[in-house]
Amino acid sequence: MDIQRFPDCVRLLDRLGLYLRDHAKVRILVLSEQGEPLVDVNSWEVMEKLHKLAEPERFTTIRLQKSPAMELLLFEGLFQDREIMRYVIRNMNNSKFKVQGSNVILTVKIREDAYDYPTVEEWETYFRTINGKRNWSECTPGERADTVIIKNLPTKWFSLDANNPKPCERFLRDAFTLFGTIRKVDYEDCVEEGELGDDITSLTSQFGIPLTFNAYIQYQNYTSFKAAMSGLKGKQLMRLFPGQKPTFSPFVVDYDRTGFMTDKIHKARKIERERAAEEAKRKHEAYMKQQSELMAKQIEKQKRKRRKLEEKKMAAKKSKKDKRRKRKGDINECEKKEIENLEDECKQVAAKLLKGILLKLAQGERERLIKQREDVMKRYSEQKRRQEEEKQIEEETKAKSKEALLLRERELKERLMKRFKQFEEKKQKQQEKIQKKKHIII
Repeated sequence: MDIQRFPDCVRLLDRLGLYLRDHAKVRILVLSEQGEPLVDVNSWEVMEKLHKLAEPERFTTIRLQKSPAMELLLFEGLFQDREIMRYVIRNMNNSKFKVQGSNVILTVKIREDAYDYPTVEEWETYFRTINGKRNWSECTPGERADTVIIKNLPTKWFSLDANNPKPCERFLRDAFTLFGTIRKVDYEDCVEEGELGDDITSLTSQFGIPLTFNAYIQYQNYTSFKAAMSGLKGKQLMRLFPGQKPTFSPFVVDYDRTGFMTDKIHKARKIERERAAEEAKRKHEAYMKQQSELMAKQIEKQKRKRRKLEEKKMAAKKSKKDKRRKRKGDINECEKKEIENLEDECKQVAAKLLKGILLKLAQGERERLIKQREDVMKRYSEQKRRQEEEKQIEEETKAKSKEALLLRERELKERLMKRFKQFEEKKQKQQEKIQKKKHIII
């Protein structure tokens, strides 16, 4: 999408795709036709209905205001530009609807609302009055009308690192030099409920990182301060890159009444930030050390568990082998007894045949018995050979199992060393980033 489609844009910072653009504010009254109190009406459901009534357009932000009476609900809404605002006013004004769980018919009254914006007379009167009360001097920076506060700026739009959003003072300085020479810039984190619109609510999902911040821009002279207050009136921030849809973010402009940018307070704040950064670094190092120790304990626990499993497996295998050996021993005893019985039988038959006339038949019977004995011996020798082979296979299996255990232990050690190196590299990179950011801040 080309920037030429937005002729009312003011270029703020090219490399970040930031522009200033007019936006429109409306005042929405939701009241019952018969003047009934709206105590039981859910304001969130009313908001949803207002969003649907505005379709196909949508509000940049919409939020509930404090109602002056119980018979009505007051909302404030912002739009991207005045054309959309006029279109929505034509379509929404005098619309009627009901909310779930209530039979009350609600009517919508919508009109353009004036901006609540500081005027020249306001800040000139304020600083004339406050100088006597606080002993402020018009010659001292921060104690005069020279500091513009821009509230609810999106943190990610002004950050160097998308993974760790933090406003960059250089970007703030480059952006708002548009109105004059800047003396100092500073910021403070700020997330105000209800201030974020549909376009920027998805800027970050990382827990604990502020979505928005308040920027303090201190100009060198009153002329630049006045130009900034005038130039930011009725504007919203727009981010636009070639080939992408624009993203909008409304902001609030005010002047500093607290002396936030005086040299003394600014220096104290800088020291406090450095102390907080050191404390955060110390906590991070302690946390990483604790995580490393926990990882080492878990690895040792897994090793012990695996060792116990291996021991159980080896014990089970050994018990099976013992049972098998015992069974084989019983078989061998039976075979020996059988051989002995056969021998006795052979002797008896031989004795009977020798005594008889049928020597030849006795001899044949003896040969049969001898052959049978040889078969039994052959079976016995075959059984013995099988036992020796099983014993050899058992020893080979034991050796292979031992080698596998050694190899697995070596792999675990290498994996642990690799993770430890990755952890050290990550820690070193994080330290370099912190040093770099600290250098940028300084």
